[in-house]
Amino acid sequence: MKFLIAIAFLIPLYGWTQIGGQSGYQSLNITSNPRAAALGGTTVSLADGDVSQFFENPATLDSVRSQNLFFHFNPYFADVFVYSGVYTFNIGNVGNFASGINYVNYGSFELTDETGGQFGIFSAQDYTFLVGKAHQLGPFTLGANLKLTHSSIENYGSTAVLMDIGGVFRVNKNWTVGMVFKNIGARVSEYTPFSSPQIPFDIKLGTTFKPEYMPLRFTLTSTNLVDDNLSLEQESTGRSSKSIDKMWKRVNLGAEVLLSKNFQFLIGYSHKRKQELRLKETGGGAGFSYGLMVKVKRIEFRFSRATYHVAGGSSFISLRTDLNDFKKIL
Repeated sequence: MKFLIAIAFLIPLYGWTQIGGQSGYQSLNITSNPRAAALGGTTVSLADGDVSQFFENPATLDSVRSQNLFFHFNPYFADVFVYSGVYTFNIGNVGNFASGINYVNYGSFELTDETGGQFGIFSAQDYTFLVGKAHQLGPFTLGANLKLTHSSIENYGSTAVLMDIGGVFRVNKNWTVGMVFKNIGARVSEYTPFSSPQIPFDIKLGTTFKPEYMPLRFTLTSTNLVDDNLSLEQESTGRSSKSIDKMWKRVNLGAEVLLSKNFQFLIGYSHKRKQELRLKETGGGAGFSYGLMVKVKRIEFRFSRATYHVAGGSSFISLRTDLNDFKKIL
């Protein structure tokens, strides 16, 4: 069984493909929690009670108790700000659900005509509402998110109804494998009759492993499994370097240093981000990320920093708590 899992994970690294195009709704690809940001940008196999992983793979909800609350803030770039939040709740015999929102505010812009004359100010924002549920079947867990996403620019808007379908397989207590089909669905309205933004469908596959006697946990996530055109750059002239580079652009690496249950340090690396955003003379740390988790009593705080280019990067900040813990002291 372990051999088959390894083969299933490696095969997609060499190219599930589809005909490419320019995608819309790119806010769906922005990382919505600091933990994933610190571990290379995305994770689909972490199922350890962290409700923020709901954004990455709905199947991870099986390990989350009801009344978990999560809030995330990300000053992305320039005047762009990203906010997200999740709350889990129980519905009788049906079980636990999660509801969440992801909101991206792009700020304000000048409204001008073709001659440069200013007519006012307009704004742009994207938001996505999510509802998710997971169901466990022995070592397997299946989960799904139903998403309503809307993108607006001035008086123009586009809406889509989407789903994420994911699964998690627990090989043992220290090894999990996850897979998710992201953004399955269709547009229900367009910006204009002449625009048809593509939905950024993706398939992600990953694994998380913790050596039994080491305070470390490693995560490897393969992304962009349906996109063969990962870069518009000229390909390397050497065939060996070209194939290796192409494979690594599909892989994010991350590690967590588990110093205690109340303090962790995280590091990650995205080869795709490094190759696309590095300068010709220097990488400037592009592609690398780091973060930490500190838990004080009933509040878990996370901070992460992802470097995108020489000029800097982006910070991710979150708070998470379990409201059930507060009931114990009331």
